[in-house]
Amino acid sequence: MQFNGFNKWPIPSKWNIYIILILSFGIYANTLFHDFVLDDIVVFTENSYVQNGVRGIPDIVSHDTYAGYFKDPGKKTNLTGGRYRPLTLCFFAFQHQLFGNNAFIAHLFNILFFCILNLVIYQVLVRLLSFKYPDHSKTVAFLTTILFAVLPIHTEVVANVKGLDEIWALLFSMLALLFLLRNFTATHLSNYVLAGLSFVLAMLSKESSFVFAILIPIGLLLFIADQRKLIGYSMIPLVLSGILMLVCRIAVIGSGMISTSNNFLENPFLKFRGDRLLEMNPAEKYGTIFYTFLKYILLQIFPFPLTHDYAPKSIDTYSLFSLFPILAVLLYGALIFLAFKFLKSRPIYSWSIFVFIIALLPTSNLFFSIGAYMGERYAFISSLGFCLALSYWLYSYLMPKFKYTLPLLLLIILAFSIRSISRNTAWKDNLTLFSTDYDYSMNSAKLNSSLGYTLLEKYRNLDDKDNNKYLLTQAIFHLKKATEIYPKYTDCLYLLGNAYFLNKEFKNSVIIYDKYIELNPNDNSLLKNYQKALREYGRVLFFEDNNNLQASNVLLRSLKLNPNDDKAWEILGSAQAEMGYLGKSLESLLKAIEINPQSASTWANLYITYTRLGDKEKAQQAINEGMKIDPDVVKKLMSVKVK
Repeated sequence: MQFNGFNKWPIPSKWNIYIILILSFGIYANTLFHDFVLDDIVVFTENSYVQNGVRGIPDIVSHDTYAGYFKDPGKKTNLTGGRYRPLTLCFFAFQHQLFGNNAFIAHLFNILFFCILNLVIYQVLVRLLSFKYPDHSKTVAFLTTILFAVLPIHTEVVANVKGLDEIWALLFSMLALLFLLRNFTATHLSNYVLAGLSFVLAMLSKESSFVFAILIPIGLLLFIADQRKLIGYSMIPLVLSGILMLVCRIAVIGSGMISTSNNFLENPFLKFRGDRLLEMNPAEKYGTIFYTFLKYILLQIFPFPLTHDYAPKSIDTYSLFSLFPILAVLLYGALIFLAFKFLKSRPIYSWSIFVFIIALLPTSNLFFSIGAYMGERYAFISSLGFCLALSYWLYSYLMPKFKYTLPLLLLIILAFSIRSISRNTAWKDNLTLFSTDYDYSMNSAKLNSSLGYTLLEKYRNLDDKDNNKYLLTQAIFHLKKATEIYPKYTDCLYLLGNAYFLNKEFKNSVIIYDKYIELNPNDNSLLKNYQKALREYGRVLFFEDNNNLQASNVLLRSLKLNPNDDKAWEILGSAQAEMGYLGKSLESLLKAIEINPQSASTWANLYITYTRLGDKEKAQQAINEGMKIDPDVVKKLMSVKVK
């Protein structure tokens, strides 16, 4: 295979490995001092099995991946189907055993395995390409690996500890291919065994790596077409590994596959029509899906904006007959056409296209909903095909014709590196990530809820709350917006009610809690907060709005939930006294005293009621008791005009 006469490359191949290692590590070095973020709590810091260290490994391998997190009854999931990815969780358990919840160590391992992955990619491509391009395999492999290492769309995988599953899925898949390629120079049974073992590990890292059961044979057929017998043998460990993985998965989590969810938060192809939640029509659903196919390509080339959140409704709905979906269909149709056209003449293009498209299919939403429109991490394997095709085109086509190709390539690498390093900073912690990505996913109910929750927790953990009230105000804004996007977002309604309570907006708190109870009538976890909100709303109605009747009604609702709340009885008694119901007032205040005889304010209010009833002796007894407890409170309330 000729490269248009171009045979010079300025970097000696002996430096390739060192450059790959330095660049791979350097790009992500600024994540070392980041915190655990996003889904790290699910697979690491709040996964009970992982937190048990090595003792938790039997539970990890015998349960769904997320079981150790969602086993807590206070944590709910709407995820459908099952996920069996025990390998990285076992590794996290070892990490926790040795280092605890050490974010530095976790990020260090992610970077190191990313470096190893890139070295393996380089070695695999050198071997694979050498069958068709023996004089240029090292250079093309090097360029591909460098582009892969700096590609900004990979930041979600490497900067996020949970992303180790993506790294290992590709790493072990590449190792499987590497061991199989070794058989084409020196056949050994051990290579088949190691290839099969590697492929099992890949699928135990993430099930989507099964696409290599298709991509590996295609690659071997394209680059080593004259060794069909060995290629046939190479299929055996892949098939056996696939069967073994399937048996393990069924044994642990059953035969159920991921099904379509009817929950708005887990199915982006639902829409509201009034209060009804309906499926999008096929034109809307597939139009939006093909739009995301187009976006996957655009983000490889122009990685802006990048965001971790593509949940409903972060992306607009597109008709299949609108511009962008039509462009996507035409573009992917052209790519598929070229893949078959170049099968013999330029197989490197064909394999690149197959890698890009086939690796996207499991998470494309074409076959089942994945719970989001798309995800940058889902392009991790696919991007290898993009980098390979781009490298080959730059080296074989552009470089012989355009003398400034090398500076252009260096500029691309520099730009991608700067963008990756810059994007890494967003993954510092949850607040930074959510705040940064809000600008690009502001219509996502999940992101607004996550940002609101994070702001709320930060505010609650501060000692100086008065000077940080803006955090609470922002939390309310985002939580409210999340409920506007999805009115039945119960978790968010719960948080919003709490936020209103902290902000002393008790009326709004009660309104939101009422909505939550309407949606979750059997959930008693809210009742304590709800009762306090009712009491404080009653206080506002009595003391500030002078609405004694409504205050009494609200306080009675509060006391139904907690009849031992002396403060609610006290305010109710005061309101009843102001309305002239002195008998009822006396009953309420005596109930408050029975519950808490050390309340000076209740004794003072009792004094006022007794005085209005004309019982001077008991009024004097009440005032004496109050003065013993807190004279200042009593003197203040004694200034109230006795009617």
